[in-house]
Amino acid sequence: MLLLVQPARFRSIKNFGSHQDASNQAAEVAGSNEDNTDDPEVAPNTPYLMADSSLEQEEECVALPNRTRVRPSFFQCKDDTKFELHGGAITNGNGDDAYPVSFNSPIRIFLDITSSSNKRFDNLGVEVSIFKRSTGWFGCGWMFLPSFGLLSNYDMCDDNPSCPVTPGRQVIEFEIDPTKLFTNLFRMIHYDLVGTDHKSAYQLVVRLRDNRDPYRELLCATIQTRITL
Repeated sequence: MLLLVQPARFRSIKNFGSHQDASNQAAEVAGSNEDNTDDPEVAPNTPYLMADSSLEQEEECVALPNRTRVRPSFFQCKDDTKFELHGGAITNGNGDDAYPVSFNSPIRIFLDITSSSNKRFDNLGVEVSIFKRSTGWFGCGWMFLPSFGLLSNYDMCDDNPSCPVTPGRQVIEFEIDPTKLFTNLFRMIHYDLVGTDHKSAYQLVVRLRDNRDPYRELLCATIQTRITL
């Protein structure tokens, strides 16, 4: 059973910050390679290499953009949605927010959102895609890793106290299990893309949908983080 985030856990969300905070902080330290910001573009048909939207970022390509050297970064990758993203946090199953994030066990994702809808949503699904930071001869951007839907959670509200999502601001939580994807076979086949260290960032693109109307996207969130395997 998933536990609803307690007020103390909101410390993590504040520490990790929102997409706006990350952009403001990076602007203050312009010129530092590891603190550059880039808002990745997420199109309905994502290319194999997702390029940065910032031309400056492409000219100064870094392996750990948006302060991912020290913490995850959260961005809203689509504006015209019912949910607005303010920030987020990632923990393990016990609520530990150690960084880099371990993908050797299920992880809990907390998103601080505001719902502008006047209805409640109690039947939600989460579709998750994963990318790895590319700074080599493929170009600067995010390399798509096929996940075959194994990172998605199409029944997010099952036994989840953060459902239903009601109008207004709230913290929602869901769990994904990276171990379903990062098997020994997957690591062997995609060793050149996955690697075994945490010197590069990974990107999760999270799309939240109403299962009763799956073609309507309620939220698109991008999470950039370092991981350990």
